[in-house]
Amino acid sequence: MSKKAKLKPEVHKYQAEMQKLLEILVHSLYTEREIFLRELVSNASDALSKVQLTTLTEEKVLNKNAELQVTITFDEDKRMIVIDDSGCGMTKDELVENLGTIANSGTLKFLQQSQAENKSVENLIGQFGVGFYSVFMVADRVELTTRSWQVDGQAWQWSSEGGGQYEIIPVDYEQRGTRVKVFLKEDAKEFCSEWRLESIIKKYSNYLPFPVKVKDKTINQVKAIWTQSKSEVKDDEYKEFYKQISHGQQEPFHHLHFNIDAPIQYYALLYFPESVGNEVLYARESKDIALYAQKVLIQSGNTHLLPSYLRFVQGVVDSEDLPLNVSRESVQKNALIEKINNSLTLRVLKELQLIADQNVGKYGKFWQQYGTLLKEGVSSDFKNKKRLMDLLRFNSSISEDSSMDVTLKDYVSRMREEQKDIFYVTGGSREAILHNPNLEYFRKQGLEVLFLTDHIDDFMVTDMREYDGKSLKNISQGDIDGINDNDMSAPESSLSKEEKSDILAFFKKQLKDRVNDVTDSKRLVDSPCSLVTPKDGMTAQMEKMMKMMDQKFQGEKRNLEVNMGHPIIQNLSEILQKNKKHPFLEETVEQLYENSLLVEGLLENPVQILSRYQKFMESASAYELEKLNRVE
Repeated sequence: MSKKAKLKPEVHKYQAEMQKLLEILVHSLYTEREIFLRELVSNASDALSKVQLTTLTEEKVLNKNAELQVTITFDEDKRMIVIDDSGCGMTKDELVENLGTIANSGTLKFLQQSQAENKSVENLIGQFGVGFYSVFMVADRVELTTRSWQVDGQAWQWSSEGGGQYEIIPVDYEQRGTRVKVFLKEDAKEFCSEWRLESIIKKYSNYLPFPVKVKDKTINQVKAIWTQSKSEVKDDEYKEFYKQISHGQQEPFHHLHFNIDAPIQYYALLYFPESVGNEVLYARESKDIALYAQKVLIQSGNTHLLPSYLRFVQGVVDSEDLPLNVSRESVQKNALIEKINNSLTLRVLKELQLIADQNVGKYGKFWQQYGTLLKEGVSSDFKNKKRLMDLLRFNSSISEDSSMDVTLKDYVSRMREEQKDIFYVTGGSREAILHNPNLEYFRKQGLEVLFLTDHIDDFMVTDMREYDGKSLKNISQGDIDGINDNDMSAPESSLSKEEKSDILAFFKKQLKDRVNDVTDSKRLVDSPCSLVTPKDGMTAQMEKMMKMMDQKFQGEKRNLEVNMGHPIIQNLSEILQKNKKHPFLEETVEQLYENSLLVEGLLENPVQILSRYQKFMESASAYELEKLNRVE
């Protein structure tokens, strides 16, 4: 051994505040112990990048032709992991500056400030690069040997047990770069395993620009396709990468690959899956975007990069401008993150509109899967509400089948010159809506009505309010403009004013407080009566949802509209004039009311009407038999 090896090591004490901060870093900051390997490998990769640049600018570089790589070996018996890199290395001064003083700043003052302002240390120290010290979560002792790229430089060894001091000593070390020996704690020996090391590298460091080897086997892919130009990436590569991140064999429905330089620089490769399960549809936030900083995984499921309604999107975002907290396990919530969110959201919505414009069939498939989520966005993303409204698709009264291919733009283009409102109706299905009595007038007049059959539609239209200056109006509400006596489509009534008043009064007396009011209908054509929602009242669909959430929920009273031209109503009026106490009157009013509830889906116990049906059938069958007997 040379004379240098006999020298006593220089013993340095951490400043008091440094020791305190180191204790926080090791015991409180990191949530996953495996992070230590990510930090060490990232540091090695940074050193390789620096020496790569140095070889271009400096004439004399030690081991100039050395292969740029990170090599990891381990010894289970010694509980030791060794990370080697051929990077730029460090001089003694750099070693003391980088490892002897954490963050190289007035940390005591900083800690005092954090306590005074009642802020968490984790958030406040985001500006400091202290990832190396995460190694003491798993290490009893660390030895770092390094030699600078400078040809005449001296090699040095830094060692510490993570306590109050560290040692530095000159050593013989011929190669350029840094070697980190990690002597594991007893409870951390799990990391001294080939499988464990490989899994951590693949998770966090799979796309570093330099080979990362474990026992001479390259573990990482090196190639991060999201940082490449779209022209350089083949379609099969996009598909294969999607299978990697989705952990499945399904091909993506669509992908979006782009990079942004301003206001913040980042790369993005996003995928729209062919389909997703209920765990995504009914989730509350987006969790399928992996966030990278310089190709190093920071978060596998970031919740701030996309709004909740785009939670079906999968992929990666990579930026060099991200403000990381000290552990690099999360990203600080700030204006830059908000800018990435805004930018990503806008690009996704523009891409969807492009698909909708260029490939109607493809967008139709997308809408079947994710339409409900975009409807969420209408209610939650005010900034992009107009874009989202243009992406909505509906079935309508002029549709030939249940296909959802009508846009709001289409509807407005077909509106009559005098028409002020966009008409819609909610219901459980197209079939149910077609039997809604409130639709009769609009079909008779040839007025298009949008069919809203999704459980979220009531909430969505409440937030939409209007489109292109046209208000959205539910035809089941009582205050529909444009319906008047001049264009009534209902059969002409033979009843006098007094007879109409009498039959309406009888309905009110029989139904009592179960309805808000009983009125002469201006919209019914073929049905004897229907329930309508008072102005600003809750729709039937919304009421059903509220009852699902709270069984004790009491819906509001509705108005009953009566078609005075319908034969049933005219017959009831005649019976009423002859015998106000005839039992058929009460039974029929009850039946008509419950029929209306049934159509709206609000009849809580449909079985209760069976006995009355049977009575009516018994009476009708006796009448028909009497007619036959008279003929004979």
